[in-house]
Amino acid sequence: MNPYELSTREICAIDGIDIKTAQAIHKYRHFKYGETQVKRYQEKNINLVSYWDDNYPVLLKKIYDAPVMLYTIGNPLSKKEDMVSIVGTRTMTQYGRSITRMIVKKLVESKITTLSGLARGVDTATHRETVNMGGRTIAVLGCGLDIVYPSENKKLFKDILTNGTIISEFALGEKPDRKNFPQRNRIIAGLSHGTVVVEAGNKSGSILTAFNAIDQNRDVFAVPGRITDLMSVGTNRLIRHGAFPVFDGEEIIDIINDRLFNPIQGVQKTINYDLSKDEQSIFHHLGHDPIQIDDLRKKVNLDISQLLQILLQLEMKNAITQISGKQFVIS
Repeated sequence: MNPYELSTREICAIDGIDIKTAQAIHKYRHFKYGETQVKRYQEKNINLVSYWDDNYPVLLKKIYDAPVMLYTIGNPLSKKEDMVSIVGTRTMTQYGRSITRMIVKKLVESKITTLSGLARGVDTATHRETVNMGGRTIAVLGCGLDIVYPSENKKLFKDILTNGTIISEFALGEKPDRKNFPQRNRIIAGLSHGTVVVEAGNKSGSILTAFNAIDQNRDVFAVPGRITDLMSVGTNRLIRHGAFPVFDGEEIIDIINDRLFNPIQGVQKTINYDLSKDEQSIFHHLGHDPIQIDDLRKKVNLDISQLLQILLQLEMKNAITQISGKQFVIS
């Protein structure tokens, strides 16, 4: 007996089959529904990558609950691609933004793909900085590929596709429901050699991503912060429980290098700002925490006009960044 040849009523007559199951079976009759769906994805330039395909990522295949199907758009996935995921709070601080830029720069220099979830905050900063630096980044969504969430990332969504890939486990039309994000997080951790948590409150979803990475026997890194900072409570707790602390991004490469598909030989820093003596003097007093210009002037003992001129020169060399309130941080 071929169930696909039966009517819905006839299928319902079989013990244990309810109306919903019967309708689902009937919908797949002659596989027409599946063929229609595949055609629909092809029309939108979406690729379907199954667990059994040659280009299914080997790292993801190793996790115990690997997704059977991935929907991807943009550049094709590779079977063996070196990736590091960067995650964190949606309400990041300037400190978190600066540290994210530093880590991304190191990974891009090392030809390692960055990975995140396209959410506000650390995720967005990770993708944007990677795109700006000409690197490759992958975004994993908690909804269908026809929905950009959050909506303000529509331009970033398009920019990622130039050199990167956007992935989802969810079919077209699936909305960004709360229950989808833990599933997304396990994919983010599963695709990566290691997961970096930049900033996180005590109950941040990025902590769950870190626990996914631990369960999957992957390395976890966390950026230390001041004990009074709410957005460092989660990262400091991870470090206390064994996560590797991140200070300049170099340690990420050192720790995962032996497991990379393409190990890095003699990683060299490529940034040379070519600073004058006066510029070096000012640069030495700047860090990833913002400093207000009046406080900086007291430290360097220069009049305001000289200081502004040197700060402008440093900005033109992309060595520092000015943020609101006449505050400065290193780039």
